[in-house]
Amino acid sequence: MSSRRFRLIRHHDVSGVSGTGPVAEGVQFTDGAVALRWYGDYPTTTVWDGIDSVIAIHGHEGATEVEWLDPDPGPDPEVPVRADLPPRPWPELHPAPEPPPEGQTANEAGATP
Repeated sequence: MSSRRFRLIRHHDVSGVSGTGPVAEGVQFTDGAVALRWYGDYPTTTVWDGIDSVIAIHGHEGATEVEWLDPDPGPDPEVPVRADLPPRPWPELHPAPEPPPEGQTANEAGATP
């Protein structure tokens, strides 16, 4: 699958903030993650794990729906699906500082803030 563009079309404005019609545009990336950009007076960009999360939060039980602007390209056999990858711990980029010797504060022990 390659990236795929979409718009959110709001049929009923439940919150009274965004109005009706096209209210946001977005892209679904190859791994299924979604970036969403809201139109209007308060434009905002959000990132989601997948389109199902966007619909669960912003769909308002059918008041808003996804309009795909690109056809579904299907899975890309060259790109692994995130759900199929084993979980990996974050690398230790910044180890925790050593605690100060007993009876001393971090400042007394020469720790830098």
